[in-house]
Amino acid sequence: MNSHWRKLLLIFPVLCCCLFESHAQTDSTNGSFDITIEGHYGFIMAHRPSIISLQDRHLGGVVVSISKPSHGNKQWQHQYHLPHVGIKYGFFGLGNKEKLGYGHTIYPYVDIPLGSGRKHFLNLQLGWGIGYITKPFDRFENYKNMAIGSHLNAVIAINFNKDIKITSRDKLKTGIGITHFSNGSLVIPNLGINITTLQLHYIHSFGKKKEIAPYNQKPFHRSYRKALFIAAGMRQIPPSGGKNYFIASMSGNMFKQYSERAAAGIGLDYFYDESNNEKLRRLDVKPQPFWSASRIGLAGGYEVIMSDFSITLQLGAYIKSQLKSDGTFYSRIGIRYLFNTHMFACVSLKTHWGKADFGEWGVGYKF
Repeated sequence: MNSHWRKLLLIFPVLCCCLFESHAQTDSTNGSFDITIEGHYGFIMAHRPSIISLQDRHLGGVVVSISKPSHGNKQWQHQYHLPHVGIKYGFFGLGNKEKLGYGHTIYPYVDIPLGSGRKHFLNLQLGWGIGYITKPFDRFENYKNMAIGSHLNAVIAINFNKDIKITSRDKLKTGIGITHFSNGSLVIPNLGINITTLQLHYIHSFGKKKEIAPYNQKPFHRSYRKALFIAAGMRQIPPSGGKNYFIASMSGNMFKQYSERAAAGIGLDYFYDESNNEKLRRLDVKPQPFWSASRIGLAGGYEVIMSDFSITLQLGAYIKSQLKSDGTFYSRIGIRYLFNTHMFACVSLKTHWGKADFGEWGVGYKF
């Protein structure tokens, strides 16, 4: 794998040198919407030893997106340096046609300029949506694919890119990023697939240009963001082909919003996982059906706020858990969307040191 990295990282600086200039904000957008075509070249990252056998050759991909530039009519757009928001479809060869097949992705994303002032040295692009793998694990026909056990998966994409303006409506970008496929242990195996790629983007802007609205900064007052939410899902545990277990959670948190863009605080979590009872039986421990399936945790959290949308990160420790094999600590990464002043929807993934535990889908109330 070191040779893969060396080859790719030798190419990337050359592309960056060709696209040396930083993108600068102007007094208007390049158009009312953008169409982007991306070429990707990379490999499957072997984050587990069992993934190494799936690395047959380098992979390629083509991604098409449509996005809308911000023109500053909302305060959060200025706070994030006028990001682009859009939706992407991607098609990837996974470097192993026999065992992995092809991957499809579709997800909304936000492209955020990094830096300060009118020039930005880099963009951070974040996306979360749905992926489809054409050849998942099958215990009879594809038993060597120990990475992913389902066709349908969640996708998380993180990219860093740098752009240069060619004309008033055309840009090129070079980028590097990771696209992650996982089903949140809904079906096993679920080690996940991580695609690492170098990228070259061509962007063309269509439609009428819009003037950038002036930033009328409003006074910010620190406040508390208190929330209560419930979530549920399903999961499997080894061996593959077993039953599906019900999971549920209820959490409350109190974050202090210390800037327009971020908040931090603590939370109390209750998890109910029916598979814990079966795990205890396999350890020759007699479970108490309800209490053995229950866990209570205390967690610190951080929230990145983009108006009605936010990304939440948590690191917690169990203060009550009969099952000890997963360790003491857990983490969560999730997204929330506020429908109105109080109600929000949320999706999150709970893990133990990077190993997926289960995915959650829920609703909450913000006080």
